[in-house]
Amino acid sequence: MNASIHDVAKRAGVSISTVSRVINNSAGVKDSKAAAVREALEYYDYQPSQFGRGLVTGSSKMIGVYSPLANGSMFENGYLLECLRGIDNVIRESDYSLLLINEAAGYEENRKAKPKFIDYVSQKRIDGLIVLTIPSDGRLEGSLSAIIEEDFPVGYIGKRFSEKGMNVYASYEEYILDGIRRLYEKGHRRIAFLPLKSRSNTNLKLKSKAETKFTGLKINITDTVYNIDADFLRDILKYMIEEAHVTAMICEDLGLLVKVQSILSSMGKQLGEDISVICVEHVKGQGAKMLPKIDCYYVPSLELGETIATELLNQLSGKKNTDLSKKYMPEYMDRGSVREI
Repeated sequence: MNASIHDVAKRAGVSISTVSRVINNSAGVKDSKAAAVREALEYYDYQPSQFGRGLVTGSSKMIGVYSPLANGSMFENGYLLECLRGIDNVIRESDYSLLLINEAAGYEENRKAKPKFIDYVSQKRIDGLIVLTIPSDGRLEGSLSAIIEEDFPVGYIGKRFSEKGMNVYASYEEYILDGIRRLYEKGHRRIAFLPLKSRSNTNLKLKSKAETKFTGLKINITDTVYNIDADFLRDILKYMIEEAHVTAMICEDLGLLVKVQSILSSMGKQLGEDISVICVEHVKGQGAKMLPKIDCYYVPSLELGETIATELLNQLSGKKNTDLSKKYMPEYMDRGSVREI
């Protein structure tokens, strides 16, 4: 039966405000009136909306999960999917619900655009916020710092940028540099690096640091997105192999590597044989299912999501630990896709 709070109040013979007080277990309602309201609620099988209850209690019982990555669907992104799965594992056991906040197309190019989560916070549509990744261009840091300073519950997955707030992260710079070191020690001096665009600034610094540290090393870096155009990717790979003469590759995502493998095969090149490769996996063992098996750094994205969601719930329940910062070092999975030259 599709009834409104007005119908409940009319049947119980009370005001709408009395119905609200009963729903929210507020004091000051006579037992007889409370009983009449409960009878009417049961009669209509009335379920108050979460939004409506939020207007009364000041709590939406919603946790926003925000992704700043506008170019390419987050549902094509293995990292984000595993983080979301971890967050959901925790939140679904609580009395909160998740609200996914994604950015519009063109957000990354529009430097003046404010992040969408600002309106959700200011309008009190969410009680807490989880940010799935922090772009290296720094554009989110000011907005996040502002709401953290106001003690709004925030947790983010990414390297710490302020003293306050909660964050967990995998040490991206460390494991990428470690991968470069492994390739260098196997004799590779021309390395292709296919990272995601959201880390452009960080990746340029990594390239400079590695080329300074390792004598004779040359890294050819090209930012990618999950929905990269196949012809564009083919042109990149053709240049890297035929003109830059790369002998090894670091790729940030196995989904992208599948596309790379197909193109290389059409060029008569095989991963693990002609081109050594190291990739990143977000589900442990994914690289072992490829043919050939691929050396990977296992980034525990599921655990990252579970940890930050748990800490945010702790903060919402009053167990504050705003100084939490937890670092994970990904595990290297050696499967023989790096050859010595």
